[in-house]
This record gives sequence, structure tokens and C-alpha cells, in this order.
Amino acid sequence: MKFKWDKKYLYWGATALIVLALTVLFNFLLNNNKAIRDAFTKLVNILLPIIFGFVMAFLINPLMKWFEKSVFTIFDKKAPDRKLHPKWKKNLYRILSMVFSYFVILLLIATFVIAVIPQIRESIINIADLFPVYKDNFMRWITGLTKKYPELAKFLDNFMDENEHVIDDWTNNTLYPWLKNLAASASVYVFNIFSVIKNLIIGFIVSIYILFKKETFKGQSKKIVYSLFNIKNGNIIIKNTRMANDKFSGFIVGKIVDSLIIGFLCFVGCSIIKIEYPVLIALIIGVTNIIPFFGPIIGAIPCVLLLLLINPIHSLYFLIFVIVLQQVDGNIIGPKILGSSTGISSFWVIFAITIFGGFWGVPGMIVGVPLFAVIYTLVQSMLEIALKNKELPQNTENYVYLDHIDKESGEFVEKELPSVLMDKAKQKKIEEKELRKQEKLKKAAEKEKNKAENMKNKAENNKK
Repeated sequence: MKFKWDKKYLYWGATALIVLALTVLFNFLLNNNKAIRDAFTKLVNILLPIIFGFVMAFLINPLMKWFEKSVFTIFDKKAPDRKLHPKWKKNLYRILSMVFSYFVILLLIATFVIAVIPQIRESIINIADLFPVYKDNFMRWITGLTKKYPELAKFLDNFMDENEHVIDDWTNNTLYPWLKNLAASASVYVFNIFSVIKNLIIGFIVSIYILFKKETFKGQSKKIVYSLFNIKNGNIIIKNTRMANDKFSGFIVGKIVDSLIIGFLCFVGCSIIKIEYPVLIALIIGVTNIIPFFGPIIGAIPCVLLLLLINPIHSLYFLIFVIVLQQVDGNIIGPKILGSSTGISSFWVIFAITIFGGFWGVPGMIVGVPLFAVIYTLVQSMLEIALKNKELPQNTENYVYLDHIDKESGEFVEKELPSVLMDKAKQKKIEEKELRKQEKLKKAAEKEKNKAENMKNKAENNKK
């Protein structure tokens, strides 16, 4: 069957390839051209309040929609249907939903600042004050182990002898200069804190405008799309934009909620098993849990090292507890909250984290998964259209055991299963063995026949 190219999807495939190439080129120029990097950094710094506003609106929008659809429908069944209400009622529901949403967010932040920050500060101060004690305890523990296991002592001595210059070099050339610059740049950090607070305040105001007028902004965006593209392509752009929004909002908001739950459970578990500094450790585990797949590992390593200095046995307890907690999260809590928000397998999650983490660091590891999910969905849609045009099945299961497709009939010819191949090979060996046996018997019969003929000829000669 001859394949008919669909110009629309060929256009979108070429566009996606060009966008990807331009993205890679821009990233290369950004990292290798100082003028472009400085200009881009300056532009981002200027737009930072606007970016903060969009991020705030993006994160608060699901909560605001929940108030509009779930809370206010108790009093008014048509509350979510804004176009059915007069203007004053639309504005009233929107303002109340925004106020309640911001109140919930600010309440959570205030609770965190009042209840958690002082304990974290106290934990850090205690760790700094008691660090010499922890160090002595750790050294005594190591000494006890080396006395009990001489092979371990020999290994540690060899390791220190081989890496002593590396440790000294890192301490003198990296750690001390960093601490010195940190102390010298204290005033700069204070100024940056005020700058961030200013940007957050402006971003807060921007987010209010975005949330209050989000339908208007949506309408303007659609109008621009349909003015630049024909109706078919415009529909595709809007459909894919909705899909991208669903992927990003479902994953990021769900991941934040999941991390809050994991942080709370970690605090409860550490408190029950008497782990030191439960608030600080729960905060580290909860924050790093936002990073998919590698987050639990990244968060557990510093916590285990800290507990190893304080109480090595507790570090082992904590490691076991974190493994159990992450299994519960990966198999129960995460699927319940996130569901199939990305629609990609674990392999592609690792792939996305590796690629986008390499480009953009930790932010890339967080947004890389939903971004790759969008790309994956677009490519999958184009492949399905191409297969449909060829009148071929779109289900992957049909291609798992496929050997080839018959050119004449278009029939799928599957590979034979290993068990079938093994049976055929065994049957072939039996047949070959039987054939050799028959040939051997045939040769023996011919030999007997020749012998009989020779004896007959000999007898006739003797008679003559």
C-alpha cells in the first residue's frame, strides 16, 4: 500500500524538529557566548517579577478552581459556569475563590515559618555547636571497628594515604575560599534577599491580575492563534496547549502535594524511632522528593551522613525507614495523587531527568518530566496518524512478536516463539537421527545383497 503524506502533520513534524534544533543552538550560544548570556540574564532579571507572577498563578489556579467548583456549588449549582452569571456574580465568586486560595497558601507558609523554621535554625545551631562531639564519637566508633576488623583499618589507612593530597587540595583551594567569599558577600546576599522579596510582592500582584482575568487572557491567546494560523492548525495548537497545561499542572501540583505528605510522614516516622533532628531531616526529604526518581536518593544521602556522625546505628534505622517510605510513596501515595499525569514509563522518566537535568540542572530535573511527556505525546500522536494513513494497527502489542509484514497481503507475520523453535529443532534432530538410521539399514541391506550375489556367483563358477 502506498503511503499518503499528510501535509499538516508533516508540517508539524518539521516544525518540532526545527524548534528542537533552535533550542539546542540557543543553549549552545547561551553557554558559549558571554554577550548573549549576559543579555539573556539581564532580560530574565527584568522579567523575574512577571515570571514569579505566572508561576504563582499556575500553582494557585487548581486550588482556586476547586473553590469555585466544589465549595461555591454548595450555595449555587451554577457557580462554575461563569458565562451564565451576571458580571457582579462572576466577579464575586472569583474574588472569594482567590481570597480563600491565598489565605490557605499564606496560612501554610505562616505555619511553616512559625513552627518549622525555628526548629530548623535550632537544629543547625546544635549541629554546629556539637560537631566536635559528634566527630569524636564517630572517630571512637571507627576505632572500635578497626580494632575488631584489622582488614578495615588497613583499607582506611591505604585510602587516606592515596587521597590525602586530594582532601588537602579541596580544603585549601575550594572550601576555605568559598567560606571566605561567603563571609565577604554577606551584604550582597542581604541585598539579594530584599530584591527577591520585592520581586515576590510584584509577582503576587501580577498573579492576582492573571487569575482574575484568566478567561480574558485565554480568549486573547486563542484570537492570536486563529489570526496567525488556519482553522485546522489553530485547533491543533489549542488542543496541544491544553494537553501541555494538563501535563504540567497535574504533575507539578501533584508532586508538591506528594512531597508535603512524604515530609510529614518522614517527620512522624523519625519522631517515633527517635531519630535526631526530625524536622530538619523531614524538610530535606520532603524538598528533594519533588525531584522525580533521583530525589529520594539525593535527600537520603546527606541525612544518612549526618546521622552517621551523630549515631551510626540510627543512620542504619533511618536508611531502612526511608527505603520503606519511598516504596510506600512509589506504590501507593504517588499513584493515588499523580495518577497517569505524565503517561510515560519509568525508563522515559530517567531519560528526561538525565537530558534536561544536564541542560538546566535541578530545575531541569523537575520540569523535564512533564516537558518530555508533552513531547512524547506529540510524537506519539504523529506516529498514530501515520500508521492510520497506512491502515496499520496503532497498538504496540501488535508489533511485539512481529517478524515482517507481507507485501502482497499486508498480513502480519509473527516470529515463532522460542518454545516452538525448540520443539522444531528437537523434531528436526529426531528426523535426522531417523534418517541416518534408515540410511545405515539401507547400506547394511545392500551389503547383504551384494554378499549373497557374490556367493551365488561363486557357487555357479564352482558348478561350472
